[in-house]
Amino acid sequence: MEIIFELSKEYKTLAIDEAIACLKTEKIIYKIIEFNPELLIISANINYEKIKKLSKRLSLTYNVGELLFISPQSIQKLEINALRTRIKDYGTIAIKYRNRSMDADSQIIVKSLAKIFTKGRKVDLNSPDIEIRCLITNKKIYVSKNIFKTDRTQFEKRKVQYRPYFSPISLHPKLSRVIINLSKVRRNEILLDPFCGTGGILIEAAILSIKIIGNDIDNKLVEGCKKNLNHYNISDFIIYNLDIGKINDEVMKVDVVVTDFPYGKSTTTKGEKLINLYKRAFISIYKILKNEGRAVVGLANKDMIQLGENYLSLEKIYDIKVHNSLTRYFAIYKKIK
Repeated sequence: MEIIFELSKEYKTLAIDEAIACLKTEKIIYKIIEFNPELLIISANINYEKIKKLSKRLSLTYNVGELLFISPQSIQKLEINALRTRIKDYGTIAIKYRNRSMDADSQIIVKSLAKIFTKGRKVDLNSPDIEIRCLITNKKIYVSKNIFKTDRTQFEKRKVQYRPYFSPISLHPKLSRVIINLSKVRRNEILLDPFCGTGGILIEAAILSIKIIGNDIDNKLVEGCKKNLNHYNISDFIIYNLDIGKINDEVMKVDVVVTDFPYGKSTTTKGEKLINLYKRAFISIYKILKNEGRAVVGLANKDMIQLGENYLSLEKIYDIKVHNSLTRYFAIYKKIK
């Protein structure tokens, strides 16, 4: 089966890398057919249920579907391809689209597909049994049968201002989900956030059935984190109130570390210089990670990345604009024996 991931273009290559990381996490054997900032197409021998299970992890993918065909920007060729395609499933149908072309008329394209695919079927635009999706780009039209639609509104509902304990220093939930996925952590494995703050990363990890351990030196944040976790009906967690240098003495070995290091005047550093805090944090992360474990770490600037390389093997770096005045650098490290 050829599967198409319809991607968000928010963070450059992050959407593609997140999808690929999730494929590897779920141990799916695949071959990449095509990719660009708008989509990823793979070939894989998997069923719909496995695709849905994979898709539920994703935050930067709009839809995942079974690719039916790819057509050039020609209505005549589009209709020929559609006529050759058989939809065996029974039930109501809808044709939906996303137009990322500067010139294409999406209404003409949709009407052409509807003329063929809705023949003899009842149309239901709200809750169809079959949703045919059309991704229109500058050069091609990608037509698929949708398998899974990501509920991206869930991330908006979990934004920091809607939690019982509020702190402005928190990643957007969909970005927290992305960096968790980039760690390739599996269900029931252990994730540690040693600078957990109000618990944004822990919330997203727990929703994915990952075992969570948090820590923060600020007791108020620790208590606030617990309130936030309870608010989302998350009860299976351990939260410590320790200095970063002491955490490896108290906490068991973990599979992954996913965290956003403190980075400014309003964060709790207890007056310690960031470079010294970061160095101590990397030492603790090295000690607490299992062999072959990964750490995905948000850093204040690129100069800090090399600190981690003194203890861990650097795999990739992402520079992400968190808001207009702040860019964060997320580095993926791996602990090599």
